[in-house]
Amino acid sequence: MHRKQKAFRGWPFRAVLAGATALALTLTACSGGEVKNSDEVATGGNMVTVIGADPETLNPGLTTSNDTAFIVAQVFEGLVKIDADGLPQPELAEEWNISDDGKTYTFTLRNDVTWHDGESFTSADVKWSFETGLENNARAQTALKEVADIETPDDRTVVVTLTTPQAAFLTQMKVFDTPIMPKHVFEGTDLATNPANQAPIGTGPFAFDSWDHGSAVTLKKYDGYWREDQPYLDAVTFSVMSDAAQRTIALQTGEADFVGAFYLARADVAALEKNPDIVVRKQTTIPSLHFMQMNEENEVLANKEVRQAIAMAIDRERIVDQAMSGLGIPGKGSFGNGFPWLYNEDVSYDKLYPLDPAKAKTKLEDAGVSAGTTLRLTYDASKVQFQAASAIIKDNLKQIGIDVVLEPMEASVYKDAVYTNRDYDLALQSFTSSGDPAIGYHRIYVSTPTREVNKNATGYSNPKVDELLEEAASVADIDTRGELYKQAQAILNEDVPTLILFDELQADAVGANVEGFFAGINPMDQWAGVHFKK
Repeated sequence: MHRKQKAFRGWPFRAVLAGATALALTLTACSGGEVKNSDEVATGGNMVTVIGADPETLNPGLTTSNDTAFIVAQVFEGLVKIDADGLPQPELAEEWNISDDGKTYTFTLRNDVTWHDGESFTSADVKWSFETGLENNARAQTALKEVADIETPDDRTVVVTLTTPQAAFLTQMKVFDTPIMPKHVFEGTDLATNPANQAPIGTGPFAFDSWDHGSAVTLKKYDGYWREDQPYLDAVTFSVMSDAAQRTIALQTGEADFVGAFYLARADVAALEKNPDIVVRKQTTIPSLHFMQMNEENEVLANKEVRQAIAMAIDRERIVDQAMSGLGIPGKGSFGNGFPWLYNEDVSYDKLYPLDPAKAKTKLEDAGVSAGTTLRLTYDASKVQFQAASAIIKDNLKQIGIDVVLEPMEASVYKDAVYTNRDYDLALQSFTSSGDPAIGYHRIYVSTPTREVNKNATGYSNPKVDELLEEAASVADIDTRGELYKQAQAILNEDVPTLILFDELQADAVGANVEGFFAGINPMDQWAGVHFKK
């Protein structure tokens, strides 16, 4: 038996968090979800956006660099796209079936798609991309690591069999994780030196036009695009601007039409929101957590009563306001609340650990922790938000009798200290979910005896939590997954091996004369419907 799905409703996360409803209402005019006829919108024009540096390549199989990814997301496509609710929808695959055991995905491809050089897109391109073209792309390999077999019984059918069920697999079939590349362009060549790395050939709405190295990359409308009447724009230019202040000025003066969150200075957001010629959208894009790990090899921190006291003492709202200029949602629990379907309000931080320094101090005393106890707080010195947050945490913990010594470190030194050597007491870190908690968040809590970089560095190990998270990673049904995560939170929120400080909010800014953005949860793709106002 198979489940046939044209618009999969499996594993959602919302673009706008609870509490941000007003933002959604103010952005209705910028919504790109509705497909319009070209007679209803203005067509033509060159939209200018920014990147931070000259791309190293325009081959998405060779890098996960943001400067490359944001460009090639307009040139290439995935089997699915992710809509504004975070749900997989048809892209190069017009429909798919999933076997009852969750291990076999049968994709039916569109039959009206051509590459920018006129060649037909077929199942052979998908198979080659998955098996060869993306082997040097770390994000793709995360998605494809459990693929056991790929069959292509005909030009329009791809059958992917996994070794074990992967709840996040379909979500990872998007352009940012597994872009489909042209087999006929790359097969039999050196992937690292193929000329298409400098002039890519994709199936997307925009084709490569020119690259003025160090200055700009320009894409042009692909007249043979499979979506009728789209794209609306004639061209898109990615202007290289290394200075954040320059990007904001470019937006304010009209030199740039769009600046994505990755390139927008947080400190400039408040001023941009007051500008009537600019629309700012705050949202989660891809849920990301900032958190503080507590090393259980420290005798003091091994006591969960102490960890709970620390949770009560840290002012998460102040950290969001001062360290993030308000661009965050104060931590609600062990998985944040960027995925509403799994959030367990019954055991939320708001209920368990409301800010209460007096109660926290008493709890510490009851746990036998004497005033003047010293803890080291380690963080990556290059991350400005950590610099500010660490100062607030130091002040918070001083109020309950803990003296904090700040230890800013260069990134590689930080990784060795925290993950390899576990030579720390408290450590600040941030992880993206990559679109699903199983991809990005499990590593915070799953038992990790081998001390791998960017995985659980606290020493916390709970077999029941491991079991719940393993099952949640392999079950497709959203309700079942949600219940498993809620059970895990009941344990993790009480044990609090890691304290979630906040869910990060992103802020994207676009000229008020541009419409059609935000058709998907990530504003850096699905630009076929973007257009200037009539």
